[in-house]
Amino acid sequence: MMTLASFDPSARHALIRAGLLTEGPTLGTRPLLHALLEDGPIAGLDLTPDFAGRSQRDLLATLGIDVDDVHRRASEATSLRLDDPSLWRLRRSPFLPLRVTLTGPGTQVTLNEAARKTLEVALWAARRRGHPSASREDLLWGLLADRGNKAVQILRSRNIDLRTLWTALGAA
Repeated sequence: MMTLASFDPSARHALIRAGLLTEGPTLGTRPLLHALLEDGPIAGLDLTPDFAGRSQRDLLATLGIDVDDVHRRASEATSLRLDDPSLWRLRRSPFLPLRVTLTGPGTQVTLNEAARKTLEVALWAARRRGHPSASREDLLWGLLADRGNKAVQILRSRNIDLRTLWTALGAA
């Protein structure tokens, strides 16, 4: 069963951040990669997440709106933290098993095929290593498993040696 509890706290945080970064009703691999990189280097991959794109944030900034300030003020006004894991759910539809939905405060996104596969591979990798929950490294492993997804295209465009990264993940 795929739930947020299937992921360790750092991977859970990355999934929630990806849900918050998503523009539209579908969560893809680009926000997943961005969220993974927000928490610092992972398996030797030391990139800033800015390259993964923040078009909505940048557009609002041109209007003089600071998204982080809006989030902070909303949290202060409601004493609600948007990234509180207890407010988020990840679930697979019992009737449509290929549909996985991430739901949180004011957010409901359906994972696209590449993002769903990423999470499935991450959970498989964690089980293979004998770990009860998937880590950030497992999520990166899941992203790299499908060479056609947007996250891999972004890494290639940044001249990241995917073979070296894959080897570093295997050693970790």
